[in-house]
Amino acid sequence: MKKIFKTLSSFVLCCLFILVFTYKQDIVEFVMKNYNQQAVVSLPSEKYYHNDYNFMFVKETDDFHVKSRQDILNVIYTFLNHGLDEFTFYCDKDYKNCQQDFENISHDKFLLSVINNLVSPYNSYEKVYFTYNNFGEIKIKIDKLYSKEDISKVESVINEFIANNVKDNMSLRDKIKVFHDYIVNTSSYDKERATKIEENKDDDVSNQSHKATGPLINKMALCSGYSDAMKIYLDKLNIPNYKVSNSNHIWNLVYLDGKWLHLDITWDDPVTNTGANLLLHKFFLISTDDLMKLDSSSHDYDDNYYLEIKK
Repeated sequence: MKKIFKTLSSFVLCCLFILVFTYKQDIVEFVMKNYNQQAVVSLPSEKYYHNDYNFMFVKETDDFHVKSRQDILNVIYTFLNHGLDEFTFYCDKDYKNCQQDFENISHDKFLLSVINNLVSPYNSYEKVYFTYNNFGEIKIKIDKLYSKEDISKVESVINEFIANNVKDNMSLRDKIKVFHDYIVNTSSYDKERATKIEENKDDDVSNQSHKATGPLINKMALCSGYSDAMKIYLDKLNIPNYKVSNSNHIWNLVYLDGKWLHLDITWDDPVTNTGANLLLHKFFLISTDDLMKLDSSSHDYDDNYYLEIKK
């Protein structure tokens, strides 16, 4: 009897295996539809260094069952803009191309860096990780670029600067200019590290010139350090702004007096043959036409992403 029962059990298991293998796609789709319909996703109420501006390329969303490629981009932006370390969202049951679109986005480093440029540097990532399962569940996790110690140091310097140098009767342009001049006068371009980066030999980040701690604490900066420091400062003044980048350079775009204007501290703090420190304003709050006349190669940008520049 036991032998018959054992044989019957094996037969049933074998049949179940065949059924599951044969209809696995249908089973996955059924589970995915029902699982996603029941999954409730919400953001925590806290918003750390949150950006309230509505950009043209991506926008904040509260719908975390994505139905399109743009929805995925909006969720990634919302996740970063809220200062989260990890987050889970879902493909809508009718979004057939979700996995393919997600994989394309997750492998597009430049596209992800564009979204990174729109949020506070404090919320930006150094590394980003994505996972996707057959139930349409997508998980994001990041290693943040700025540590809590970094943020504390930068906040201390900028808050002290504002208290001592920014007056209520100053125009916004003058408030921006006084910080621009402070950065140029108190820090230097990290030429040695820039050369190592070009030669793929950069393994020393001790002076943190790629972050705002570079120019503000260690007095050395790469273009990313200059632009991060300026963005953090502009955010404190509630001036709409973001960073614009290409494969070789990054600078700031600022909304002032009804126009989007370019600001590039790196090029206003030039490296000279004599070692003399210069303070320029050639790249201070200028139009796109003027920027292209001064230098079009280093300031090339993809206008499919930086849509405000088209205005």
